[in-house]
Amino acid sequence: MCFFNSALGRYYSLHTVLVFILSALLAGWWQQQSADLAFSALFFDETAQQFRYTYQSLIYFFGKYAIWGIPFGGAVMWTAYALKQAEALNRSMYLRIATFFFSAPLVMGALKQFTAMPRPFLLQEFGGELLLPQHFWASGFAQGGGALPSVHATCGFIFLALYYLGWVKQQPMLRWSGLILALLAGFFFGFLRIAQGYHTLSQVLWAGAFVWLYASLWFLPALKQAGVISPLSCSS
Repeated sequence: MCFFNSALGRYYSLHTVLVFILSALLAGWWQQQSADLAFSALFFDETAQQFRYTYQSLIYFFGKYAIWGIPFGGAVMWTAYALKQAEALNRSMYLRIATFFFSAPLVMGALKQFTAMPRPFLLQEFGGELLLPQHFWASGFAQGGGALPSVHATCGFIFLALYYLGWVKQQPMLRWSGLILALLAGFFFGFLRIAQGYHTLSQVLWAGAFVWLYASLWFLPALKQAGVISPLSCSS
């Protein structure tokens, strides 16, 4: 029982597992509500049979091109910053952030090949040909719907890296402002894709849940290295 009473045990059970389960339950519950597609329908033009903002110039350019500068350009910037660090702990943390920025969208993109939900504009409700799937997982790899979780929302949620940077540096202001930034950016980028008909709100919520899980595992070694979480200390 010492493990569950230790800092590491609490991190795994509360910070990683519990938060992910609660987030996944929220996403799964909302996915089953008619309001999920009803929210997307607010941006659908029945007369034109397409989503109003699919080809709006600024939103289209941002979603098609500019947004990728955040994870991949950010990875380059974090790497360059890491290489300038003299202290090993800082260099290791910044390189870990750079890798997280680069890898998180790729991991979520791969995960989309295993889930069944398609993009809303492909559904019959919005002029497409597909029925809404009744199952979560696809029948096989690369046969997925290609929409869950949202990679564009992931490009905002990756700012969770600042939450862990603040935790490693023991700077509460950076930690909690990083969390707020990640949530605001993730839901804003997700909202833009909802307005274009590429995602539903539930797919954005799933992105948040999966990115949280990935981040909590990815940054745990940095928390251990900084001495913020000790796997050996048990509370009395």
